[in-house]
Amino acid sequence: MAIVPVPYEGGGGVHSGGKDGPRAILEASQHVELFDDELWTEPFKIGIHTADAVKIQAVDNQSKNPYGELVEAIKPFIDGNKFPIIIGGEHSISLGGVKGCIDKFADLSVLQINAHCDLRASYEGKDFSHASTGHQIYKALPRPLITQVGVRNISWEEVAWMEEEEPDINIFWARNQNKWDCNEIINTLSENIYLSINVNAFDCSIMPATANPEPGGIDWYQMMELIKLACVRKNVVCADVTDLSPIKGMVAPNFVAAKLIYKLIGYRFALDLGVTKKYL
Repeated sequence: MAIVPVPYEGGGGVHSGGKDGPRAILEASQHVELFDDELWTEPFKIGIHTADAVKIQAVDNQSKNPYGELVEAIKPFIDGNKFPIIIGGEHSISLGGVKGCIDKFADLSVLQINAHCDLRASYEGKDFSHASTGHQIYKALPRPLITQVGVRNISWEEVAWMEEEEPDINIFWARNQNKWDCNEIINTLSENIYLSINVNAFDCSIMPATANPEPGGIDWYQMMELIKLACVRKNVVCADVTDLSPIKGMVAPNFVAAKLIYKLIGYRFALDLGVTKKYL
């Protein structure tokens, strides 16, 4: 499998610094314990390759191939049946990740774990804003299907669009998280899924280092249960972890993001690593 850093920051949000997220995650990853006490194995043994950072040209409304550099970077992994994890960088890069998968997986659906719906057609005059990522992904999918989990911020503009278009988008609101059935969430998706994790999905008490923090988010173990079930029950073909904006002198959020990625690797390759069903 491959880690694909994308230090892109298009602007917008409470905090800046998303371009520094990949570097901070990679640095923190050096301090993650290699043995997973839940899976009772060392996930790194599957083989982890860190690719060169992908440089994204500035994206604007006139861009003919937005995030095309990322599309081209991950297609060889997808075509070769490898599993790439994209680390950002701004959440808007998720569009490039999805576009890199749709040629091979026509039934691709997206599990978007995020504090925001990001369904605006445009935001502050930008069609490819971080606040429009969900909308752009929906338009890009051959058979549009998105499940959003952890949402606790939505605009009337987005509500009006959904009421008019009735898109195939399932929203599991953060306010109801104590009632979630993770199996029900995963059942809304197709067989092949793209997993998009914005770190602002976490409650900001454990993840303050993000461009767009929002109170009332997911805790660590809810996140683990969700991504574990996604990996066990579906074919997760690609993933991204985005929106970490490091805060100087505060290393815990960087470690949370690095540990999240390592847990994702363990879940994704659990059976390949010889993990028995009792650990899943």
